[in-house]
Amino acid sequence: MNNGLETRYFLSALTGAGYYALHRQFLRPPERYFCILKGGPGCGKSTFLKRVGDAGRAAGLAVVRLHCAGDPASLDGVYFPEKRSGFFDGTAPHTVDPALFGASGEYLDLGTFCRTEALDTARIRALNADCAMFRLRAQQYLTAAAALDARATPGLVYPEDREAARRRAKSVCAREFGAPGKGTEPGRCERLFLSAITCEGRILFPETIAAHCARMYLLDDGCGLAEEFLRIVRAHAVRCGLDVLSCPDPLIPSRTQAVLVPSRGVGFLAGTPDDVPDGLTQRHIRLDVLPDPVRQRALRRTMRSDTRQQQLALASAVEQLRMANLLHNELEAVYRPCMDFAALTTFTDRYLRTFPGT
Repeated sequence: MNNGLETRYFLSALTGAGYYALHRQFLRPPERYFCILKGGPGCGKSTFLKRVGDAGRAAGLAVVRLHCAGDPASLDGVYFPEKRSGFFDGTAPHTVDPALFGASGEYLDLGTFCRTEALDTARIRALNADCAMFRLRAQQYLTAAAALDARATPGLVYPEDREAARRRAKSVCAREFGAPGKGTEPGRCERLFLSAITCEGRILFPETIAAHCARMYLLDDGCGLAEEFLRIVRAHAVRCGLDVLSCPDPLIPSRTQAVLVPSRGVGFLAGTPDDVPDGLTQRHIRLDVLPDPVRQRALRRTMRSDTRQQQLALASAVEQLRMANLLHNELEAVYRPCMDFAALTTFTDRYLRTFPGT
């Protein structure tokens, strides 16, 4: 997946369409084996995942770090492509279990190091309820922000504009990938979030782009035509037998933010120049010039107003997420005094000594 490098993604996020999770399809392929972590907040799951990831890197393995959108400093999982195995936090809101215990995965319960009888359960319930309320408020603001997306302005894009975007995409595909060979086995399409709206604002992982791509097609998406372009690119690359990373838009996940084709070192991103890492060769594709300029001028005031309101809604969503994260930190603090971290550290040290590849 990442040719010996370290990459970072989100597997789930709060979006304008609600909580949007990709972890089940990521863990599903039968050739992958995952150790599913269990345990409460503050029980050391993220610390364990960080140590496992660091051990893999020290052993020379490629590492995919899967960050938590609720707290980007924490991890929800790590995956080692060469070993086709990894570790994942299987607790709420991304609850998951091995499809076939022992064949596709196993459990590791860090909650066994917690003295649950000493927990302040009333405090836990109160903090959890308040945290959920702030997340609900964040969801409402994100839903409003998605509804105000200027790219969906009625009357902005006509069918002929979409067809023009598709023609441009087909021309680029012919140059980058050629034609699919007869009998070519289709490539795999993996869906992962390259960015998310978090308690720290919008976070994007440019180092992941740099790890996969030497060249980047930057698509203007002021009129919403990037989705047409990226859909053609994704399908064509897969038909050519190439594995593809398809990254949903963090606000409207039915749209695509980026398509990366690591084996060809090329990516396609709907974004701004600030999203592209330094050192990459860029080619700018102006899709926003395709709709009729007279039509665009007539709608400009409406689009600018919607964009201003959307920015306010996004800022409010981030503030609600920040409050939710503060309460989650308080929740973790309730659990920590009841944890035997010395025993957990000893267990982790012993576990890593037998870790494959180390």
